[in-house]
Amino acid sequence: MSQPEIVPDKIKSPFNYKILVGIILTVIIFHIIINFVMNTNDGEMTASIFSFVNPLIASIIGFIVAFRYKGTKVFQKAYLALAAGFFAIFIGEIIYFTYDLFIPDIDPYPSIADVFFFAQYPLILAHIMINIRFFSPKLNKISKIWFILFPISILIGYTMLSEFGLECFEANFDFYYGAIFVYASSLTLSVAVIGAIIFKEGVIGKAWLLLVIGILGNTIGDTWYYNLEVLGQYDLGHVVNLFWYAGYWIVIYALIKHKNIL
Repeated sequence: MSQPEIVPDKIKSPFNYKILVGIILTVIIFHIIINFVMNTNDGEMTASIFSFVNPLIASIIGFIVAFRYKGTKVFQKAYLALAAGFFAIFIGEIIYFTYDLFIPDIDPYPSIADVFFFAQYPLILAHIMINIRFFSPKLNKISKIWFILFPISILIGYTMLSEFGLECFEANFDFYYGAIFVYASSLTLSVAVIGAIIFKEGVIGKAWLLLVIGILGNTIGDTWYYNLEVLGQYDLGHVVNLFWYAGYWIVIYALIKHKNIL
């Protein structure tokens, strides 16, 4: 508060669209390199390393932001939860990588790695809800209806993709198992959208919008991935990975932007 004149500038300054375009182009170039330039083994190894390094970086920056909020009642807890969520993804990716590299006879999906992959959702939701409850303790009916309808619509889309992908579709274990993750991911996104609406005029509004875009990328990736598992079509070189890569990088950008306005 010692420099109030800074706040309006930060509210007015939009995020850099060139960085978003750069992120999209970079993940596309990376996808082309691992699929068409590298040989199969090197490409899969590079993709695996990339998959666990990205959430690790997001987690580290999240912990840095949480540390800078040390002593606050709300924000430190919120960003510790967010950082822990991405660290859980990192652990899940490490376990998946270990199965894939050292125990090739055992399918890494489903596996114990899924416990950590799923842990991201309640942790990221905790981050969002802590912030929302602090700034807007009461949500209107439209928001509550949105929390119900949006995840259901994503589940319907997931079901339709599974039905169209197989001539004789029958809901099996993979379908229902994937539906749990798809619902949790879409619920996280739906709550994040409300958070972005609440904070849109605030000093952290742009950072929140970036966070929502990043979570959107991960939700698309999750929904598509679990559909691919139902169809038995996923591999480390699949284009679905682009949504996760871009999602992580945009979240990293959001955290850096947030850190810079503290």
